[in-house]
Parts: sequence; structure tokens; C-alpha cells
Amino acid sequence: MSVTPIHPADLSDVARLIAKQNANPETQCLYSGERAEEIEAALRKQTAPCYVVVREGRTLIGAMGCEVEEERGYLQGPFVDGADFDAVADALWSALQMQIASLTGWEAFLHVRNERGAAFYLRQGFRRGQTAQIYVLPASALQPIEGEPARRFTPECAAGVRALHELAFADSPDSIEPFMNGDDETRCLFVYVDKGRCVGYVAASVNDNPREGSIDLLAVDASVRNRGYGRRLLLTAAHWLIRERGMPQVGLTVRDMRADARGLYQRSGFRLLHTGVGYAREFPTNKRR
Repeated sequence: MSVTPIHPADLSDVARLIAKQNANPETQCLYSGERAEEIEAALRKQTAPCYVVVREGRTLIGAMGCEVEEERGYLQGPFVDGADFDAVADALWSALQMQIASLTGWEAFLHVRNERGAAFYLRQGFRRGQTAQIYVLPASALQPIEGEPARRFTPECAAGVRALHELAFADSPDSIEPFMNGDDETRCLFVYVDKGRCVGYVAASVNDNPREGSIDLLAVDASVRNRGYGRRLLLTAAHWLIRERGMPQVGLTVRDMRADARGLYQRSGFRLLHTGVGYAREFPTNKRR
């Protein structure tokens, strides 16, 4: 058994391995792709995740990857096929940690039925997090916007958006700042402003793997809830992603702590696709690996 960094010659084999594993909920690692051609295209990008692979002779039997964003590692895998899962997964994890250093922590997101993956992460010192639901809105189910659509973010709304974000996501590491960059064509921020005050926003982005639009953040001020703002924000973003950016579907993730929002998503045409569980491992700032 040999463990090496991924090589361009490995990309097709790795993409097929991931697609095969992700076709089965019991081995699925969410947000790592489900179609081999999309996975391979993402791996070939300059900003592709860092991956390590395991081969037995010439046969690929395992792979594990990581995307790094703001000093956090977002893990994909471990993907192991037809071998001793624990031994191969441990070897992949050890090699991957050597490839990536100076992180504040790691995160992984598995299908709720992926018990062997869950056991692996718990064995490595990860903490089990909340259950979350992944919803999708196919382009064919896109609904019309009733009422005035939300408008695109402009710099004069920045203070209001930040204030609402701090109230709505006080305990979340998710940042609204990247969506305020008007030069990033893969992201867009829509807002509702009432008497100079931001009362709602939705942040959306375009993804390559899987090829879909994403609703990343949604917040509505408590003073204007139950007036249809949330649905119009959602649909404004969905129309931008599907009609303007050509995405075949729009996805979003709902944590259990935000379960009250599920009815809104369902009324807006979204349907439940997967249920997942997050795992996290934090490092003290003076002991980063």
C-alpha cells in the first residue's frame, strides 16, 4: 500500500472513486460531488482541493481531500473502496495532515447514514455537531416572484447588512464580507431596505462541483417577519442563479437550530435531498498543525 499526493494521472480514477462512494448514503461524504465528470473538472482547476491517494499496486483504493478557507480545512472523504477501511483511512489522514499546516481547525460533513466515516472522525478526536438538511430547487420548479424583488447590494447598505448579520448569525463563523465584493462574479448579495435600514438579505453563489447555485446566507429582521420578505429574497436569488447564471438547480443547507425555516424553503419549491452531520476538530492558536 502506497500513499502519495494526487498526480494529474490520478484525477479520472479519483473522480470515479468519489462518485461511486457518494452514490451510497452509507459511504457518502457530502459537498464532495456526485457526478464523476463534474468532480474531475473541479479537481483539474487551479484552486482544486489538496488530495492524497492510496494505491495497492496499480489499483486506486482510497482518496481524501481538503479545501482551505480562512485557515480552516474542509475535508472530503475518506473514500475507501474494497479494502481495510480503518487502515486506509488512517493512512490518508496522516498523509493529508502533512500536506496542510497552520490551520485553526478541520471540518467534515457526512451523510447521516455514513457510520464508518462517523466512527473514523470520532476516533481522530473530532466532535460531532448538528444534524443538517440539504434542500434543492430544480430549475423546473422555479416559482415566480410575487411582489417586489430584492435589489442588489450596494456599498451604502454595508453597515445595515453587517448589523443584521451579527444579530442573525451571532454564533456562526460564516462571514458576510465576501458577498459584498462586487468584483466576484460567482457571488451575489440581495437586500431589502426599509427607511434606510436593511431588513433582509440573501447571499448566493455559483458552484462547480456539484454544478449548482447555492443559498449561503439568509436573514430577515424580526420586525418584518411573516410578511413574505424571506420567500421573495429566496426567489430573487434563485432567479439570478437559474435565469442569469444558468444553474440547473439551487441548493441550501438547514441546520437543526434553524428548523423553523424549513416550511419557508418548502413553500418556495425546495425539496429535501440529503440529511447530514457535521464533525469538527479545533486547534488552539498556539498549537496549529
